[in-house]
Amino acid sequence: MKITTYAQNLHDLNLIKDQGITEVILAHKNFARFGKLSTEEFISLSSRAHEFSLRVLFEWDILMTETTFQEVIQELPDLIKHVDVLRVQDPGALHWAIHHTDRPLQFIAENGNHNARALKEWIAHAPGRMERIILSIELSKAVIEEYVQTLTVPCELLGFGRILLFYTPRSLLSPLAPEKLIQNEEILALGESEESPHKGFPILENRHGTFMFHIKEFCLVEFSTELRDMGLQYFRVDLRWDKMEHLKILKSSIDNYKTEIFDTFKDEYAQDLMRGFYLVNKTDVLFPKLKNHRLQKREGHYLGEVMDAEKGSHLAISLKKDLRKSDKLKILHPKGKEFEVEIFSLRNLSLEDVDIVEAGSVALIQYMNGVWVKSQVFLA
Repeated sequence: MKITTYAQNLHDLNLIKDQGITEVILAHKNFARFGKLSTEEFISLSSRAHEFSLRVLFEWDILMTETTFQEVIQELPDLIKHVDVLRVQDPGALHWAIHHTDRPLQFIAENGNHNARALKEWIAHAPGRMERIILSIELSKAVIEEYVQTLTVPCELLGFGRILLFYTPRSLLSPLAPEKLIQNEEILALGESEESPHKGFPILENRHGTFMFHIKEFCLVEFSTELRDMGLQYFRVDLRWDKMEHLKILKSSIDNYKTEIFDTFKDEYAQDLMRGFYLVNKTDVLFPKLKNHRLQKREGHYLGEVMDAEKGSHLAISLKKDLRKSDKLKILHPKGKEFEVEIFSLRNLSLEDVDIVEAGSVALIQYMNGVWVKSQVFLA
Protein backbone atom coordinates (compact mmCIF):
# COMPACT_ATOMS: atom_id res chain seq x y z
CA MET A 1 0.00 0.00 0.00
CA LYS A 2 1.48 3.32 -1.11
CA ILE A 3 1.15 6.66 0.62
CA THR A 4 0.16 9.82 -1.21
CA THR A 5 0.16 13.29 0.28
CA TYR A 6 0.25 17.02 -0.45
CA ALA A 7 3.14 19.48 -0.72
CA GLN A 8 2.64 23.22 -0.37
CA ASN A 9 6.28 24.27 -0.49
CA LEU A 10 9.81 22.99 -0.98
CA HIS A 11 10.10 22.03 2.69
CA ASP A 12 7.12 19.67 2.32
CA LEU A 13 8.59 18.26 -0.88
CA ASN A 14 11.89 17.43 0.81
CA LEU A 15 10.09 15.63 3.65
CA ILE A 16 8.09 13.60 1.15
CA LYS A 17 11.24 12.61 -0.74
CA ASP A 18 13.05 11.69 2.47
CA GLN A 19 10.21 9.32 3.46
CA GLY A 20 10.50 7.39 0.22
CA ILE A 21 7.05 8.41 -1.05
CA THR A 22 6.89 8.25 -4.85
CA GLU A 23 4.19 10.80 -5.70
CA VAL A 24 2.94 14.18 -4.55
CA ILE A 25 -0.34 16.07 -4.93
CA LEU A 26 0.08 19.73 -5.88
CA ALA A 27 -2.82 22.17 -5.54
CA HIS A 28 -2.99 25.35 -7.62
CA LYS A 29 -5.07 28.07 -5.97
CA ASN A 30 -7.35 28.47 -9.01
CA PHE A 31 -8.14 24.76 -9.36
CA ALA A 32 -8.10 23.23 -5.88
CA ARG A 33 -10.41 24.01 -2.98
CA PHE A 34 -7.51 24.45 -0.59
CA GLY A 35 -4.81 25.25 -3.13
CA LYS A 36 -2.33 28.03 -2.31
CA LEU A 37 0.18 27.80 -5.16
CA SER A 38 0.36 30.49 -7.82
CA THR A 39 1.20 29.42 -11.37
CA GLU A 40 4.85 30.35 -10.92
CA GLU A 41 5.06 28.51 -7.58
CA PHE A 42 3.25 25.50 -9.01
CA ILE A 43 5.59 25.16 -11.99
CA SER A 44 8.66 25.61 -9.79
CA LEU A 45 7.50 23.01 -7.25
CA SER A 46 6.49 20.59 -10.00
CA SER A 47 9.92 20.87 -11.61
CA ARG A 48 11.64 20.19 -8.30
CA ALA A 49 9.34 17.20 -7.67
CA HIS A 50 10.37 15.73 -11.02
CA GLU A 51 14.01 16.25 -10.05
CA PHE A 52 13.23 14.11 -7.00
CA SER A 53 11.68 11.45 -9.30
CA LEU A 54 8.21 12.08 -7.87
CA ARG A 55 5.04 11.75 -9.93
CA VAL A 56 3.12 15.03 -9.86
CA LEU A 57 -0.64 14.77 -9.35
CA PHE A 58 -2.60 17.90 -10.28
CA GLU A 59 -5.68 18.36 -8.08
CA TRP A 60 -8.72 19.93 -9.77
CA ASP A 61 -11.56 19.62 -7.27
CA ILE A 62 -13.31 23.00 -7.16
CA LEU A 63 -17.05 23.44 -7.68
CA MET A 64 -17.44 25.42 -10.90
CA THR A 65 -20.08 27.48 -12.60
CA GLU A 66 -19.86 27.61 -16.38
CA THR A 67 -18.19 31.02 -16.15
CA THR A 68 -15.55 29.73 -13.74
CA PHE A 69 -15.01 26.64 -15.86
CA GLN A 70 -14.38 28.68 -19.00
CA GLU A 71 -11.93 30.87 -17.11
CA VAL A 72 -9.82 28.13 -15.56
CA ILE A 73 -9.46 25.98 -18.66
CA GLN A 74 -7.58 28.85 -20.28
CA GLU A 75 -4.74 28.25 -17.82
CA LEU A 76 -4.68 24.47 -18.10
CA PRO A 77 -2.58 23.92 -21.26
CA ASP A 78 0.46 25.62 -19.69
CA LEU A 79 0.03 23.80 -16.36
CA ILE A 80 -0.63 20.32 -17.74
CA LYS A 81 2.81 20.26 -19.34
CA HIS A 82 4.28 20.12 -15.85
CA VAL A 83 2.15 17.33 -14.35
CA ASP A 84 1.86 13.56 -14.77
CA VAL A 85 -1.73 12.92 -13.65
CA LEU A 86 -4.99 14.89 -13.39
CA ARG A 87 -7.20 14.37 -10.30
CA VAL A 88 -10.72 15.66 -10.99
CA GLN A 89 -13.99 15.78 -9.09
CA ASP A 90 -16.40 17.71 -11.31
CA PRO A 91 -17.91 15.53 -14.10
CA GLY A 92 -17.44 18.45 -16.49
CA ALA A 93 -13.77 18.62 -15.60
CA LEU A 94 -13.48 14.89 -16.20
CA HIS A 95 -15.15 15.22 -19.61
CA TRP A 96 -12.82 18.08 -20.58
CA ALA A 97 -9.76 16.17 -19.42
CA ILE A 98 -10.75 13.10 -21.46
CA HIS A 99 -11.13 15.07 -24.68
CA HIS A 100 -8.41 17.70 -24.31
CA THR A 101 -5.52 15.92 -22.59
CA ASP A 102 -3.64 12.66 -22.81
CA ARG A 103 -2.79 12.44 -19.12
CA PRO A 104 -3.85 9.53 -16.86
CA LEU A 105 -6.92 10.41 -14.76
CA GLN A 106 -7.93 9.94 -11.15
CA PHE A 107 -11.55 10.52 -10.19
CA ILE A 108 -12.38 11.94 -6.77
CA ALA A 109 -15.56 10.06 -5.86
CA GLU A 110 -15.76 11.18 -2.24
CA ASN A 111 -19.05 13.06 -2.56
CA GLY A 112 -22.21 11.22 -3.53
CA ASN A 113 -20.70 8.22 -5.33
CA HIS A 114 -21.26 5.49 -2.76
CA ASN A 115 -22.40 2.57 -4.91
CA ALA A 116 -20.34 0.23 -7.06
CA ARG A 117 -22.42 0.73 -10.18
CA ALA A 118 -21.72 4.49 -10.21
CA LEU A 119 -18.01 3.96 -9.66
CA LYS A 120 -17.84 1.40 -12.47
CA GLU A 121 -19.56 3.87 -14.79
CA TRP A 122 -16.97 6.55 -14.04
CA ILE A 123 -14.21 4.08 -14.84
CA ALA A 124 -15.94 3.10 -18.07
CA HIS A 125 -16.40 6.78 -18.97
CA ALA A 126 -12.63 7.12 -19.42
CA PRO A 127 -11.62 3.78 -20.99
CA GLY A 128 -7.91 3.14 -20.65
CA ARG A 129 -7.34 6.50 -18.95
CA MET A 130 -8.79 6.05 -15.46
CA GLU A 131 -5.95 4.91 -13.23
CA ARG A 132 -7.45 5.46 -9.77
CA ILE A 133 -10.72 6.02 -7.88
CA ILE A 134 -10.68 8.03 -4.64
CA LEU A 135 -13.28 6.47 -2.32
CA SER A 136 -15.46 8.22 0.25
CA ILE A 137 -14.63 8.04 3.96
CA GLU A 138 -18.36 7.49 4.56
CA LEU A 139 -18.04 3.87 3.46
CA SER A 140 -17.84 1.07 5.99
CA LYS A 141 -15.03 -1.47 6.12
CA ALA A 142 -17.12 -4.14 4.38
CA VAL A 143 -18.05 -1.82 1.51
CA ILE A 144 -14.48 -0.59 1.08
CA GLU A 145 -13.27 -4.17 0.89
CA GLU A 146 -15.92 -5.01 -1.70
CA TYR A 147 -15.05 -2.03 -3.89
CA VAL A 148 -11.30 -2.57 -3.63
CA GLN A 149 -11.71 -6.16 -4.78
CA THR A 150 -14.30 -5.60 -7.52
CA LEU A 151 -13.31 -2.32 -9.18
CA THR A 152 -10.94 -2.71 -12.10
CA VAL A 153 -8.66 0.18 -11.09
CA PRO A 154 -6.71 0.87 -7.86
CA CYS A 155 -8.53 2.66 -5.03
CA GLU A 156 -7.38 5.46 -2.75
CA LEU A 157 -8.78 6.36 0.67
CA LEU A 158 -8.12 9.23 3.05
CA GLY A 159 -6.24 7.71 5.97
CA PHE A 160 -5.39 10.78 7.99
CA GLY A 161 -6.73 14.33 7.75
CA ARG A 162 -9.59 16.74 8.25
CA ILE A 163 -13.23 15.81 7.66
CA LEU A 164 -15.16 18.32 5.57
CA LEU A 165 -18.69 18.71 6.97
CA PHE A 166 -20.07 21.65 5.04
CA TYR A 167 -19.24 23.69 1.96
CA THR A 168 -20.85 26.65 0.23
CA PRO A 169 -19.47 28.82 -2.58
CA ARG A 170 -20.70 31.84 -0.61
CA SER A 171 -18.36 33.97 1.50
CA LEU A 172 -19.80 33.65 5.00
CA LEU A 173 -16.92 34.98 7.10
CA SER A 174 -15.67 38.06 5.26
CA PRO A 175 -18.79 40.17 5.96
CA LEU A 176 -18.16 39.59 9.67
CA ALA A 177 -14.36 39.74 9.77
CA PRO A 178 -12.18 42.85 9.95
CA GLU A 179 -9.66 43.20 7.14
CA LYS A 180 -6.76 42.36 9.45
CA LEU A 181 -8.00 38.77 9.83
CA ILE A 182 -7.73 38.06 6.10
CA GLN A 183 -4.32 36.45 5.53
CA ASN A 184 -3.14 34.93 2.24
CA GLU A 185 -6.69 35.25 0.86
CA GLU A 186 -8.01 33.10 3.71
CA ILE A 187 -10.04 33.69 6.83
CA LEU A 188 -9.93 31.16 9.66
CA ALA A 189 -12.46 30.90 12.48
CA LEU A 190 -14.01 28.47 14.95
CA GLY A 191 -17.73 27.74 14.97
CA GLU A 192 -20.15 26.23 17.44
CA SER A 193 -23.53 24.55 17.17
CA GLU A 194 -26.71 26.27 18.36
CA GLU A 195 -28.44 22.89 18.65
CA SER A 196 -25.81 20.99 20.66
CA PRO A 197 -22.96 21.64 23.10
CA HIS A 198 -20.36 20.99 20.38
CA LYS A 199 -17.99 23.81 19.54
CA GLY A 200 -14.59 24.37 18.02
CA PHE A 201 -15.50 23.50 14.41
CA PRO A 202 -12.68 24.86 12.17
CA ILE A 203 -14.08 27.18 9.49
CA LEU A 204 -12.14 28.43 6.50
CA GLU A 205 -13.11 30.94 3.83
CA ASN A 206 -11.08 31.41 0.65
CA ARG A 207 -11.67 32.41 -2.97
CA HIS A 208 -13.71 29.24 -3.54
CA GLY A 209 -16.19 29.68 -0.67
CA THR A 210 -16.60 28.68 2.96
CA PHE A 211 -15.71 25.30 4.44
CA MET A 212 -16.49 23.86 7.87
CA PHE A 213 -14.65 20.83 9.27
CA HIS A 214 -15.37 18.31 12.01
CA ILE A 215 -13.90 19.02 15.43
CA LYS A 216 -12.14 15.64 15.20
CA GLU A 217 -9.85 14.51 12.41
CA PHE A 218 -10.14 11.27 10.46
CA CYS A 219 -7.63 8.51 11.17
CA LEU A 220 -7.39 4.93 9.92
CA VAL A 221 -3.70 4.45 10.67
CA GLU A 222 -4.57 1.76 13.26
CA PHE A 223 -6.20 -0.23 10.45
CA SER A 224 -3.45 0.26 7.85
CA THR A 225 -2.39 -3.39 7.96
CA GLU A 226 -6.00 -4.48 7.53
CA LEU A 227 -6.50 -2.10 4.62
CA ARG A 228 -3.33 -3.33 2.97
CA ASP A 229 -4.44 -6.95 3.35
CA MET A 230 -7.82 -6.24 1.78
CA GLY A 231 -6.07 -4.76 -1.27
CA LEU A 232 -6.25 -0.98 -0.83
CA GLN A 233 -3.42 0.45 -2.90
CA TYR A 234 -3.25 4.13 -1.88
CA PHE A 235 -3.51 5.65 1.59
CA ARG A 236 -3.78 9.46 1.61
CA VAL A 237 -2.28 11.58 4.39
CA ASP A 238 -3.37 15.23 4.54
CA LEU A 239 -1.29 17.44 6.82
CA ARG A 240 -2.01 20.77 5.15
CA TRP A 241 -3.35 22.24 8.40
CA ASP A 242 -0.76 20.76 10.70
CA LYS A 243 2.95 20.05 10.95
CA MET A 244 4.27 18.28 7.90
CA GLU A 245 6.91 16.75 10.19
CA HIS A 246 4.18 14.38 11.42
CA LEU A 247 4.59 12.58 8.10
CA LYS A 248 7.57 10.65 9.45
CA ILE A 249 5.71 8.98 12.35
CA LEU A 250 2.63 8.43 10.20
CA LYS A 251 4.62 6.80 7.42
CA SER A 252 6.39 4.56 9.95
CA SER A 253 3.09 3.58 11.60
CA ILE A 254 1.40 2.84 8.31
CA ASP A 255 4.29 0.65 7.13
CA ASN A 256 4.80 -1.13 10.46
CA TYR A 257 2.09 -0.33 12.99
CA LYS A 258 3.07 -0.41 16.66
CA THR A 259 0.34 0.36 19.16
CA GLU A 260 2.52 1.96 21.83
CA ILE A 261 4.23 4.34 19.43
CA PHE A 262 1.04 5.46 17.72
CA ASP A 263 -0.86 5.83 21.01
CA THR A 264 1.86 8.23 22.13
CA PHE A 265 1.46 10.18 18.90
CA LYS A 266 -2.31 10.40 19.39
CA ASP A 267 -1.88 11.66 22.95
CA GLU A 268 0.43 14.42 21.76
CA TYR A 269 -1.49 15.32 18.59
CA ALA A 270 -3.36 18.62 18.81
CA GLN A 271 -6.75 17.25 17.66
CA ASP A 272 -8.86 14.29 18.71
CA LEU A 273 -9.07 11.53 16.12
CA MET A 274 -11.96 9.39 14.91
CA ARG A 275 -12.45 6.49 12.50
CA GLY A 276 -15.84 7.60 11.16
CA PHE A 277 -17.96 4.91 9.57
CA TYR A 278 -15.12 2.44 9.06
CA LEU A 279 -16.04 -0.25 11.59
CA VAL A 280 -19.80 0.27 11.92
CA ASN A 281 -22.12 2.34 9.81
CA LYS A 282 -23.76 4.48 12.48
CA THR A 283 -26.13 6.46 10.30
CA ASP A 284 -29.10 5.18 12.32
CA VAL A 285 -27.53 5.33 15.79
CA LEU A 286 -29.34 8.55 16.69
CA PHE A 287 -32.85 7.30 16.01
CA PRO A 288 -33.30 5.66 19.44
CA LYS A 289 -32.06 8.87 21.04
CA LEU A 290 -34.66 10.85 19.13
CA LYS A 291 -37.41 8.76 20.67
CA ASN A 292 -38.63 10.28 23.92
CA HIS A 293 -38.38 7.54 26.55
CA ARG A 294 -41.29 9.12 28.42
CA LEU A 295 -43.52 8.61 25.40
CA GLN A 296 -42.60 4.94 25.29
CA LYS A 297 -43.43 4.23 28.90
CA ARG A 298 -46.07 1.50 28.88
CA GLU A 299 -45.61 -0.34 32.18
CA GLY A 300 -48.13 -0.37 35.03
CA HIS A 301 -51.73 0.68 34.51
CA TYR A 302 -51.29 2.22 31.09
CA LEU A 303 -54.60 3.53 29.78
CA GLY A 304 -53.84 5.44 26.59
CA GLU A 305 -52.55 8.66 25.04
CA VAL A 306 -53.83 12.23 24.81
CA MET A 307 -54.76 12.86 21.18
CA ASP A 308 -56.17 16.36 21.49
CA ALA A 309 -56.23 19.12 24.10
CA GLU A 310 -58.82 21.86 23.54
CA LYS A 311 -58.50 24.63 26.08
CA GLY A 312 -61.75 25.23 27.99
CA SER A 313 -63.33 22.16 26.44
CA HIS A 314 -61.73 18.71 26.73
CA LEU A 315 -58.85 16.29 26.62
CA ALA A 316 -59.34 13.50 24.07
CA ILE A 317 -57.77 10.19 25.12
CA SER A 318 -57.27 7.21 22.83
CA LEU A 319 -58.06 4.24 25.10
CA LYS A 320 -56.33 0.89 25.42
CA LYS A 321 -58.54 -0.06 28.38
CA ASP A 322 -62.04 0.81 29.57
CA LEU A 323 -62.31 4.21 31.30
CA ARG A 324 -64.93 4.83 34.00
CA LYS A 325 -66.07 8.14 35.40
CA SER A 326 -65.08 6.95 38.86
CA ASP A 327 -61.46 6.34 37.84
CA LYS A 328 -58.56 8.52 38.91
CA LEU A 329 -55.83 9.21 36.37
CA LYS A 330 -52.13 9.98 36.30
CA ILE A 331 -51.00 11.85 33.18
CA LEU A 332 -47.32 11.94 32.24
CA HIS A 333 -46.28 15.00 30.21
CA PRO A 334 -43.67 14.44 27.40
CA LYS A 335 -41.26 16.62 29.41
CA GLY A 336 -41.70 14.46 32.50
CA LYS A 337 -44.18 16.45 34.57
CA GLU A 338 -46.96 14.40 36.19
CA PHE A 339 -50.60 15.39 36.72
CA GLU A 340 -53.20 13.69 38.89
CA VAL A 341 -56.77 13.96 37.62
CA GLU A 342 -60.17 13.15 39.11
CA ILE A 343 -62.74 12.80 36.34
CA PHE A 344 -65.88 14.89 36.70
CA SER A 345 -66.78 15.01 33.00
CA LEU A 346 -66.76 11.93 30.76
CA ARG A 347 -68.20 11.93 27.23
CA ASN A 348 -67.96 9.75 24.14
CA LEU A 349 -67.36 10.97 20.57
CA SER A 350 -71.11 11.64 20.21
CA LEU A 351 -70.64 14.17 23.03
CA GLU A 352 -72.94 12.12 25.26
CA ASP A 353 -72.32 12.08 29.00
CA VAL A 354 -71.53 8.50 29.96
CA ASP A 355 -70.24 6.52 32.92
CA ILE A 356 -67.88 4.34 30.87
CA VAL A 357 -66.03 4.50 27.53
CA GLU A 358 -64.79 1.17 26.23
CA ALA A 359 -61.27 0.27 25.10
CA GLY A 360 -60.54 1.01 21.46
CA SER A 361 -62.58 4.22 21.49
CA VAL A 362 -61.83 7.85 22.37
CA ALA A 363 -62.93 9.38 25.66
CA LEU A 364 -63.43 13.09 26.26
CA ILE A 365 -62.69 14.32 29.79
CA GLN A 366 -62.47 17.83 31.18
CA TYR A 367 -59.56 20.01 29.98
CA MET A 368 -56.57 20.32 32.28
CA ASN A 369 -54.11 23.16 31.88
CA GLY A 370 -50.54 22.04 31.08
CA VAL A 371 -51.44 18.69 29.52
CA TRP A 372 -50.18 18.37 25.93
CA VAL A 373 -50.91 16.06 23.03
CA LYS A 374 -48.81 12.86 23.30
CA SER A 375 -49.04 12.84 27.10
CA GLN A 376 -49.34 9.30 28.44
CA VAL A 377 -52.34 8.39 30.61
CA PHE A 378 -52.36 5.81 33.43
CA LEU A 379 -54.90 4.62 35.98
CA ALA A 380 -53.80 6.00 39.35
